[in-house]
Amino acid sequence: MSAELVEIRKAFMELSDSLKALRNVQGDSPYVRRLMNDLDRFQLDMEENPESRDQLASMTASVATLTQMAVANVARDVVRIQEGSDHNVAWRDADDEGIGGHRR
Repeated sequence: MSAELVEIRKAFMELSDSLKALRNVQGDSPYVRRLMNDLDRFQLDMEENPESRDQLASMTASVATLTQMAVANVARDVVRIQEGSDHNVAWRDADDEGIGGHRR
């Protein structure tokens, strides 16, 4: 087994651990499931076609970038808005917008 292939497998393992940690934080959201499915597909492709390791390394970098972006979204600050007498003002005509508005 070549050094590059070992390195790619190690990167897949690290990425898998990161995605599992992200799933623990985010829950089973669609984008986490998609990233997990992509990683599984990459691992299967690597096992079936080891000649494509350069392409797999590029895909691994792409998935790692997507994972970092998803983790960055988790780390955003949450702004709490105090409820007061006017807390419904912003939403008072929301039912009139789009399909399904009941005040027509």
